[in-house]
Amino acid sequence: MMARAVAAGMTAAISACGGGGGGNGGVLPLGGMGGLDPDGQGDGGDGAIMPIDQRSAATIRVHDKYMELTAGNNADPFEALVAWALTQPEYDLAGRGKDTFWARFKDGRYFVYTDNWRRVDPLQIPQAPQPFGRMRSVGLAAAAAAGSGKAEIPETELAVILSADGAGEFDPVKPFQQQASDALKERGWTIHPDHAVTVDSLMALGSKKIGVLYVACHSAELGPTGGKQFGIFSETRATPANEAKYEALFKAGLLIYHRDRNMAEEARGGNPPVYGITDGFIRSYLQFGDASLVVTLACHTGSPEGAPLRAALKEKGAGTIVAWDGSSNPFGALSMVYMFDRLTGANAFNPGKPANRAFALEDVWTFMREKTDGGIRPNLLITPYINKQGKVDPLGGEASYIKRFEAGFDLSNPVISELSVDRDDRLYIHGNFGTEPGEVSIGGTKVAFETWEDDKIQLVLPTGESDPPGSFGEVIVTARKRTSNRRVLTSWRGTIEYTVETVPYPGTTGLLSSVVTVDLHLRGDAHELRTAVDGELKRSVRNFIPASDTKVTYKASGTNSGGLITTTWSGSGSLPYKGTPDAGNWFAMNTAIDVVGRMLKISPAMLAKDLLLVTTTSVGDSKQTKTFLPLHTNALGYTDAFGGDTVAYGTAFSLDAARNVAPYDKRLSVPNWPSEAHMRVKTDGLTANPPFDDTVGR
Repeated sequence: MMARAVAAGMTAAISACGGGGGGNGGVLPLGGMGGLDPDGQGDGGDGAIMPIDQRSAATIRVHDKYMELTAGNNADPFEALVAWALTQPEYDLAGRGKDTFWARFKDGRYFVYTDNWRRVDPLQIPQAPQPFGRMRSVGLAAAAAAGSGKAEIPETELAVILSADGAGEFDPVKPFQQQASDALKERGWTIHPDHAVTVDSLMALGSKKIGVLYVACHSAELGPTGGKQFGIFSETRATPANEAKYEALFKAGLLIYHRDRNMAEEARGGNPPVYGITDGFIRSYLQFGDASLVVTLACHTGSPEGAPLRAALKEKGAGTIVAWDGSSNPFGALSMVYMFDRLTGANAFNPGKPANRAFALEDVWTFMREKTDGGIRPNLLITPYINKQGKVDPLGGEASYIKRFEAGFDLSNPVISELSVDRDDRLYIHGNFGTEPGEVSIGGTKVAFETWEDDKIQLVLPTGESDPPGSFGEVIVTARKRTSNRRVLTSWRGTIEYTVETVPYPGTTGLLSSVVTVDLHLRGDAHELRTAVDGELKRSVRNFIPASDTKVTYKASGTNSGGLITTTWSGSGSLPYKGTPDAGNWFAMNTAIDVVGRMLKISPAMLAKDLLLVTTTSVGDSKQTKTFLPLHTNALGYTDAFGGDTVAYGTAFSLDAARNVAPYDKRLSVPNWPSEAHMRVKTDGLTANPPFDDTVGR
């Protein structure tokens, strides 16, 4: 009688799937024994284990009483249910929370009853438009907030995605979970074949390290002050065979019983309760790899009451935990499919236009905090209240909030944000790749890299006129068995002529000209950039250098006569191409691409001493001098020395939709020149290979 009297006065806080309630009264140390038995009775305080038929009937009576109380418009049906349960012969303790009830059978086992997860009319869930086929992309991730500050990919590629049955309650969730599964699989994750929340499937995971766990089910806090635990509920039924099979788990306090109002209403015919697992079960049977992610689409797993569950997950290695502070419902699954889609850059769900690259969790969280959802909720981190009729009711109850705990997970896969090419044919792959070196392929060919850093990979591109394998095309980084987005290294080839034309003295006739012909080979990133999920497209601010197989030739010609003096230009040959200025004669180029403005800006520079032969003939006299080949950089097309452009001067060539450089022929006067002089820039165009791919994420 004392136990009943104490329990009748208790309002033990229980946060079931959607339940609220008071603070956590503390968690008993579990060791391997559960901690659900503060009286020390263990199973069968009187030496007898209750038969499952009697136990099932007792739980059905709880449901029937609850329905009677709600039909009678009881002001607090769960409080009344606690008082009633303590009059029943099967229970010796009971307590409640918001929309939840728990009781302890006299043999020491626990039962939880919930009425919190609400079905939602699928028509009320905003549906994403059908994408135009699967797009592939990925991108830069923010630096990690914890540890070394370097973003890491989870240690293991195993993703476990589970959903309870609940007599169809979770049916609206499962398609969203499937989309999350597809997004991860595309990036190299191994999806565990079990998708049902059963005791056996959870126990079988004990031998595997998990990289991502995403589970949707009912959940609740249970137990009196000093013995509180948190349970998540499976779909394994409490049959006589299972009672014998799991007897040791009950003795260790790792299993409990659960019944949900909707399950009882829809499958009343003698159906037994289902089993739930405690945080002690998690400590005994689950383990997570470094930098892992756990998503619990289950009510109050992110509330103060869910602390025992989160502590157990963290103790077993979980990196970051995403959980619900308050009730969850299928709108939470909609938020999660957004999260996984933007993490992986799958672009399969309500994709950005053009396709997004992938982002780190911190960036995705910012997006979810700002993204509205069809006017139903102000952002994706709020789960709206669903009333007992399964309708969205923003004014009828409390919304719940999706929260993050810990900071161990950053990336679902390696991320390429952009590419840049520097002198000596060096390619820099920018993004986030983790600290453990993996592999790089270009155009389908594996290439060796010089250095691998968490945010930059450096390698030398194979280069030659025949464009050897691995010199251009789709760039993919693989790390810890997961693949990055594709980012394309575009190759441009074509010829540009830089011609200086001059008439040295007023009144003379005959044009002198010097033509520098560049057989140009450029490689660079022809795609726009994003710095925020679904954000505006931006241009790269990185310059790039032409490839080492670029060739430069020159030819000077022409005769100018003023009557008494005749001037002739001559000289031809090749000019050493250098990625950057060097000792002796050289030709160099600096280029930048503005893919937003559809411009490729090319800036040439030259030192060509003693290559132009000038012959001057006057009456009775002729002499030859050698001088510099001219190149007037102030007449190439534009000068932006102080305007902030990444290329200070040069020629801006327009790009077509395929990112080919369009033909160009323009002749400009050389400003402030003492005689008539022009600078002419001409190209028949540069061909992009491969052509621009609009499905590449950025």
